[in-house]
Amino acid sequence: MSGAQTSAWKPPRPKPDLLPATLAQASEYMAWFVNRRAYTRQTNRPDDKSGKYFFYQARDRETKEPLSLEEEEVRKHLAGQRTIGLYAINPETQSSKWVAIDADYDGAYRDLRTLKWELEQDGVHAIVEMSRRGAHLWILCEEPLPAKLCRVYIYNLALRLDVPIKGAFRQVDGIEIFPRQDELGPNEFGNAIRAPLGIHRANMHRYWFEDAPSNLTDQLEYLRSVKRLTAAELEIFTEGLSIPEGVVSRPQIEQTRFCDSHSGFRILEHVKVRAKRSGNYWSQCPSCAEQGRDRSMDNLAISIADPRFYKCWAGCTREMIREALGQPIRQANYRP
Repeated sequence: MSGAQTSAWKPPRPKPDLLPATLAQASEYMAWFVNRRAYTRQTNRPDDKSGKYFFYQARDRETKEPLSLEEEEVRKHLAGQRTIGLYAINPETQSSKWVAIDADYDGAYRDLRTLKWELEQDGVHAIVEMSRRGAHLWILCEEPLPAKLCRVYIYNLALRLDVPIKGAFRQVDGIEIFPRQDELGPNEFGNAIRAPLGIHRANMHRYWFEDAPSNLTDQLEYLRSVKRLTAAELEIFTEGLSIPEGVVSRPQIEQTRFCDSHSGFRILEHVKVRAKRSGNYWSQCPSCAEQGRDRSMDNLAISIADPRFYKCWAGCTREMIREALGQPIRQANYRP
């Protein structure tokens, strides 16, 4: 045999199952799901380092301004030519046309079915969409409803049922609730989630809603028939309720050892800021990303007042964060 090494054989990448979607279908879909015209796209190629197919905000190449989501782009999503992500909040109204619960951990499907059953006791019809690593539970609204009240409703429901919520009580794994914010500033976008009925570019698989045949026509017909959550119902469900402060509050970072005051390391030179709130910048934790977590890209808090201080709210240590960035801490310079 020759001493030359050969690379391992890789199966050919599957091709997407393209469908004949129409602009009329796209227009109807937008009326149900699109809260604002800014949107994200999923890459067609994996990231060189992580191998993941990330979503990025669609922007004009010259002006760098966010692109406006039009019917043709949605048609391509439904057809399987592209995959888009949708933002949960319209900042002009602080409202959303839907509530989505994302779960991708062990036991996630069981927890979503528990939530679905309990919602049905309130007369709320939640629909299940499978995903690559778990599932999504969607609630469609009769009209755009306040993001804050949507979150109050689902948070309290999950807490009552003992369903884990990611980030609450130091939970590393758990459901993620969209909208993820109560409100947004005029130049903020919040978090996006993969738009339903499209193809996930990582495996070229299309994920359908459970209770309808697996074709675009029947899925859209099913969505037309789904009972919508009304404003009057939401007000009744949330009367006298709030989200417990300790559950979702992410206070300003304490002056702890998550500080690089002696090494000259500047975390802001290595991460992309996604949001500003509660006195912190928020970004994807590099260590979480390396482990396939923090898809919402907001686990890492960096003090605005003093960016030397930073913290991962999913529990990654400073050492893990620096290692993931390829900037390991030199023990000689490390001061706890």
